[in-house]
Order: sequence, then structure tokens, then C-alpha cells
Amino acid sequence: MAWRVLLTALNRIENSDGQAHIIDPKAISKDDLYGYMDQNTREWTDGLFTHILRKIIDNVRGELSKRQWIIFDGDVDPEWVENLNSVLDDNKLLTLPNGERLALPANVRVMFEVQDLRHATLATVSRTGMVWFNQQTVTSAMLLQYYLNRIRQESVFDIINQDDPNSKDNVMQSSEENKTSILEIQNHLADLLEPYCDKENGLILDTLEFAQEKQVHIMDFLPSRCLQALFSMLNHIIRTIIKRQLFSVDRATPLNEKQIEQYLIKSLIISMIWSFSGDGKLKYRQQLGEFIMNTIKNHNISSPTDKSLPIIDFEVNSEGEWESWLLKVPLVELEGSKVDASDLVIPTIDTIRHETLLYTWLNEHKPLLLCGPPGSGKTMTLFSALRSLPACEVVGLNFSSATTPELILKTFAHYCEYKKTATSGVVLAPSQLGKWIIVFCDEINLPDEDKYGTQRVIAFLRQCIEHGGFYRTSDHTWIHLERIQFVGACNPPTDPGRKPLSHRFLRHCPLIYVDYPGEISLKQIYGTFNRAMLKKFNNIKSYSDALTNAMVEFFLMTQEQFTVDQQPHYVYSPREMTRWVRGIIEAIRNVQELNAEELVRLWAHEALRLFHDRFE
Repeated sequence: MAWRVLLTALNRIENSDGQAHIIDPKAISKDDLYGYMDQNTREWTDGLFTHILRKIIDNVRGELSKRQWIIFDGDVDPEWVENLNSVLDDNKLLTLPNGERLALPANVRVMFEVQDLRHATLATVSRTGMVWFNQQTVTSAMLLQYYLNRIRQESVFDIINQDDPNSKDNVMQSSEENKTSILEIQNHLADLLEPYCDKENGLILDTLEFAQEKQVHIMDFLPSRCLQALFSMLNHIIRTIIKRQLFSVDRATPLNEKQIEQYLIKSLIISMIWSFSGDGKLKYRQQLGEFIMNTIKNHNISSPTDKSLPIIDFEVNSEGEWESWLLKVPLVELEGSKVDASDLVIPTIDTIRHETLLYTWLNEHKPLLLCGPPGSGKTMTLFSALRSLPACEVVGLNFSSATTPELILKTFAHYCEYKKTATSGVVLAPSQLGKWIIVFCDEINLPDEDKYGTQRVIAFLRQCIEHGGFYRTSDHTWIHLERIQFVGACNPPTDPGRKPLSHRFLRHCPLIYVDYPGEISLKQIYGTFNRAMLKKFNNIKSYSDALTNAMVEFFLMTQEQFTVDQQPHYVYSPREMTRWVRGIIEAIRNVQELNAEELVRLWAHEALRLFHDRFE
């Protein structure tokens, strides 16, 4: 960001049109970066960096008269950067394997934007100047103030839908009159938010500090990532208020001043819980919610009437009032024949809460990452939320240790098409007009690192997300991505075979930890299964609740008693419960009569096979 600001400032001062060429050297191969020689024909082919440098030297479009910056935006390692040593020293020459030498013109500057210098050699470091950005260079308070300033000056619909000019929201606010009204409301909402953004005693920064210092997170805690997640949720909240106030969405009457404040601040509370501790277990979300409610108890914000439930168990309804999530959990009754369906989803308080949250971020077209143990329902929850999104197609990719950027490029080629435009150059967009492609990267932290700690496919994904495109190596053309979104799921980085994702990638992705269902959710799920299973036996169908309670109690006790710390194969997930139920269903599929004793014996037999046998 800093070099962008500097380049823009220099262009304004000198009234010039400087250019920046951004290359992620770890997202492409070394041959694609510098070029290669065909060993049979001895013909040289330029790589991306060589092509850019040669184009500047050729000066076909007056490149030598403009400021030219080549930015290497990626990890530095000796294998690719050693070729630049002669470029960086006083000689300023790039020597190619075919014997050709390219001199660096006086108007060209080479920069490196890196997370660290762990693998940089002394030869590279001694040839470059260093500018260190610590966490205090751009503080959380500055980011909050920047956000407030932005929503005062720019329509939130423009912020959200800048990649989709034909969206309904942009059409809705297209008139000048509407834009003026939108900014008036946004300025009022910014005034309401400002006391909570104060850098001295503001609720947001106090909550962020508490989450960082007092709580445990599944991945490294990045304040910038948490704030970006919060801003996305606030954009959604502000847009919801504007739609109701100006456009009477769903024929709802506009809110009064008090309702607007209650809706905005209560929604802010829920948004902070998910943005700052969504990557932790449920107990940490409850803890953060308790901290927030204790901090604002002197404010004019009402608390839920049911004090027995944590604040995370409530949502804010359209009138600005607290409403329990439990009221939204339907009682599902299944037919016995549908119990073993593979795509069956039983709604629980966890699934409904997660789906609503994911829909908010997905609808903002932000990248998203779900993390949780195997069998916790990450994929099921994500696909359930995706069904609520209009005009989107989900493309599932299963990452492995050998996954490379070529898998992503093949997916693009299959589902998208390249188009030349007058304003954005070459654009890659879904084949169907107006449709979004959501690329779901399962097991996203499984690809192997190279010997310098970089996952190439993650470097490529970061480039697509951060810069909105990639270089096509066949003709060195920048490809701008449109209506393509990335979401991922993974196991915790502490699991065997998993790799920690880079901070530069993680900062773009709201992160949600999807844990195993709690006791209430397990009883909701398997109570539904057991009622359907025993429905055809009139004499014992009343035992379904007792059977469910026994199963859940036994499973939770076993899960607590036997852990992976004792043996690596002591892994207990709800999949065991599902196998337990399906084992009983299979045994009684063709049975017409069954008594309570036979049911208990069958229940115990299946439990022994699932739990006892793994101890032998």
C-alpha cells in the first residue's frame, strides 16, 4: 500500500503517468519468471520479468519517458533472486543464458515487498535499501478512522459492488438523488459508530485487545484481518438499514431514530464477536460476548430478556430487538427411508447461526476460510449457505500435498472465458453473464511447502485475491478476474500433514472455527434420526428420546476420556454417531417387530463395534 501511495503522489506532483508492474515470483516457475532456452533449437523465450524489462527498453509506447516500478510482491529466496544480483548492483545489467545483456534504464526501479527476510542472502540484502513496517506504522485506530471516513464519503453500495456494476444494488442507487440520500444516512450512522471507534476508550479497540491477549485462536491472530472482517459485516448492516429506510425492502416501514441506533449497535456487538473470536471455540465467543456486555452496560443499549443464554445465542431482528436463535430452529420429522440420505442436513442452532454468518460474508463477495476438526460439518455448512446465494455456481477443488496453481488455471479454463475489454484489458469471467463462480478449495492448508517455506498455490491465490488477477505466462498478459470468489476449508494447522498459511494470505480471509456440535445440537440431530428410525415400531417409538440421550451421553464421555494425546487414532467426531445410527437402521431395515430389550442389545452391539474395537 505504501508504494502505491508514493507512486500516486509522485504522479500528481509531476503530472506524470508512472506505471507499476507487480510480479509474485513464487506464484510462477523460475523459467516463467526469467525465460528459458530450448535445448534442441537453442531458441530463447523471454519470461515475465524479462518481457517487462525488454518492453520498457524498446520504448514502443514511450515507456522510457515514464516512471517504471517493478514490484516483486512475494517471498524472497536464493533460487530466484540470485539472477537479480547483477541488476541490483552498480552494473544494472540482466545477463541472460543466451549471452544477451539487458541494461536497466534510468527510469526503472526494482522493489521487493516481503513478509520477512528469513531466506534472503547477504548478497541481496547488501544491494537493497530496507524500509521496515511494524504494527505501529498503521495501527488499528488508523484503520478504524479510515473506515469511518470512507463511509462518510463513498456509498457503501459502491464499496461492495465495485466488481459487479450490473448488480441490483447498484441499479437501486444509480440516481443522483438516491446517492445523496444514501450518503446522508451513512454520515448519520458514522456519527453513531464514532464513539465506539475512539482510540482511547473505544469499545472496538478494547474488544480487539481483549481478544488478542486473553483468548486462544486456531490460527495466528491478525488484528488487520479481524478488522477487515468487521468492516465487511458493517457494510452489510449499513446496506440493510439504507434499503429499509429508502427503498422499503420487503414492504417494511422505516425505522425511527432509536430503532436505528439499537439495530446498528447491537449488530456491531454480534459482528465484533464473530470477527474477533470467530476463529476460536464457542467458550471464547461466549467470553468475548460477556466482556462486551459488561463494557457497555452503562450505554443506552438494551440487553436480552433471557439472562440464562449467552449473547452469542441471540441475533438482532429487523426491529432492532434481541431474538433467540433457538426460535429459528425447526423441528424436523423424517421418513424412515430418508434417514441414511448422504445430503441430509438437520438444522441446529449451530448450523443456522453459521449459515447466516457465512451468507453475510459470501454476499459481500469476500474470500472466506472455515477451519475445524474432521467431521465437524465445515463443507456441509458452507454448501448449505451457498444455496441461499442467487446466481452463483460452486466449483469444488480437493487440494492435496502436490497441488499447484495449474489446478486453479485449469478450473478457470473450464468454467470461465477470456474477453478483451476497452477499460480492463483482458478479463476472465464466468461463461454465463451475471453469474458468480465460487471456487471452493477443500483442504486448503494441505499443499506442501517448498524448501523455503512457500506454498505456490497459496501464493497464486493471494495474488488473485489481493491484486484481482494474474499474469498469463503464455503471452505475459495481465488477466483481470471478474465475478470469481474463493472460499476454503481446512483442518487445524496442528493436525498431521497440515501447513500454517501465510499471514499475507490470511489477512484477506475472515476465519471461522467450526467445532463439533455441542450437546444440544447433537440431541437435535440424532433425536431426529431416532424418531424416524423407530416410527414404524409403535411399541417402542416412545423410547426415541431415551435412546438419543444415552447415545449422546456415551459419545461425549468417550470423547472426553480418550483423546488424541493418548493415541493418534482416538479421534471421535459426530461421524461415529452417524455410523452408530446407520448401523442400527441397517440391522432393522427388514424387521417388522422389535421390543425394547432387542433395541438395547442392538444399540450396545453397534457401540461395541464402533468404540470398543478400536482399543484392541
